[in-house]
Amino acid sequence: MMGQSGSLPLNVLVVDDELPLREELRSFPWRQHHAELVGEAENGEEALDLCRKLTPDLVITDITMPVMNGLDLFRSIKQQFPYTQVVVLTCHSDFEYAREALKWGALEYLIKVSLLDSDMVQVLDKARLAIARERNHRHNESDRLRWDISKWLTHYSGMEVLDGGIEREVTGPLQQWGVKWPATIVRLCVCVREADELYVQRELQSLLGEWRGTEGFIRHWIPLESMNYLLLAEREESPSRTELLSKVKEFLAKLHEEMERRLSYISDAIRYYALLGPEIDGSDSLLRSAAGTQIPGGVLFYDRSGTVYDIERGFQSGNRDAADKEKLTTSIRKAAASSGQLAQFFRQSFPTWAEQCRPEPEQLKRWILKLRTEWSKPEEEEGGADDAASMHSILLSPTLEELTAHISRELESVPVSQGKCRKEIVLAKQRIADRLAEPITLTQIAEDVGLSSFYFSRLFREEVGESFNEYVTRLRMDKAVHLLKSTTLKVYEVAEQVGIPSYRYFSVLFRNRTGVSPTEYKKG
Repeated sequence: MMGQSGSLPLNVLVVDDELPLREELRSFPWRQHHAELVGEAENGEEALDLCRKLTPDLVITDITMPVMNGLDLFRSIKQQFPYTQVVVLTCHSDFEYAREALKWGALEYLIKVSLLDSDMVQVLDKARLAIARERNHRHNESDRLRWDISKWLTHYSGMEVLDGGIEREVTGPLQQWGVKWPATIVRLCVCVREADELYVQRELQSLLGEWRGTEGFIRHWIPLESMNYLLLAEREESPSRTELLSKVKEFLAKLHEEMERRLSYISDAIRYYALLGPEIDGSDSLLRSAAGTQIPGGVLFYDRSGTVYDIERGFQSGNRDAADKEKLTTSIRKAAASSGQLAQFFRQSFPTWAEQCRPEPEQLKRWILKLRTEWSKPEEEEGGADDAASMHSILLSPTLEELTAHISRELESVPVSQGKCRKEIVLAKQRIADRLAEPITLTQIAEDVGLSSFYFSRLFREEVGESFNEYVTRLRMDKAVHLLKSTTLKVYEVAEQVGIPSYRYFSVLFRNRTGVSPTEYKKG
């Protein structure tokens, strides 16, 4: 029967020079007790080699063996594999050795001549408890060190001259954290709607923790300000810069895919960017380099989500020649003779020019607003509510694509009173209605109707009168209200029925919509 400590699977290595005892342990029903015998060794030296290959959770070892005895093996394991638990096998005559091993930190001892299956079950349970306790301690300690390092990086990075005390403050935690040098800095920047930051941050940090050390790439991550993260990629080998860039691109694509799966109930698009920074060889260079790995906000306006930059190549800068701007102004004024021509101009010529010249985004938006007064209709010049909202949308456009889409749609707009809606939006609304109980993402629906996510996001708002996220949330909350009124479903079941698996997130949305919690609403 299983022990009380749960079903944490254990990999076990048995070490004994006596074949009969190894055969006896081999016959123990390991899998029945959520364990697996991954290897056997006849002496300590052979066992140590297997530890390097298998990294077992539990080593059960005899004390008296040739080549390397059990005590020497135990000491070596504790030095090289501090998280591996060790149980010693002993005869009555070895008991003093067993006591010494316990004093050094062995988990338990078992007496060979009276060894029962029940003794082994107790040992496995004890090992599970010890491993779980150690993992929890390491996790808490790792989090504490991470936030300490984050605090120091935020306050002291980029200093011309480092105070020795500050450097020591950072060096100690980095050593405790297990950072190995050299390492390469990777800056991760996540752009998300402010209202969703908390949920994105929680899932992102959970995912980074799960991925720590996978595929030999990201070993440590440090949260910085404004949804930015510093990742440390430790490298035993020395791949080329091109290979590193490829790894970062794969990482970013995988991150986007997994985050969209986890946060399918957050409908607004999340954008991800990364910068491959310099190779560093210690805490002082980490402090000096952290500030220099920031991604300029301007490039995020022009580049699509998923872009990976290389600090050695710098960032693309444009040609901001005033003459080019004047030529473009003239072209815009000529095209303004027809709203159709002007809309086409903003869909085609304008983005090409902006991507090449890359003026500062805020200056670009103000220039557009100034020109906009020339082509606006006379009734719009009085500054009505719709016009003010349109100007506000232009100023808040986070990307060139959204800015262009907004202006183009404004020029092509059909009065809402006519009740017309573009076929892509009609199809999108139908897809949303059909999948309301399933994960729905803006990216997914945009692909279904053949548009980019950022253009679709802007188009949806202009056609429907609310954002994609607001629309989906409204439909889900309306359905939730209906289910709470007309069924006996529990609140968490209703949350699942409307496609929001996070009970906490569902409760926040429901309260925002109705003014009361789901539980209060259900009680009437």
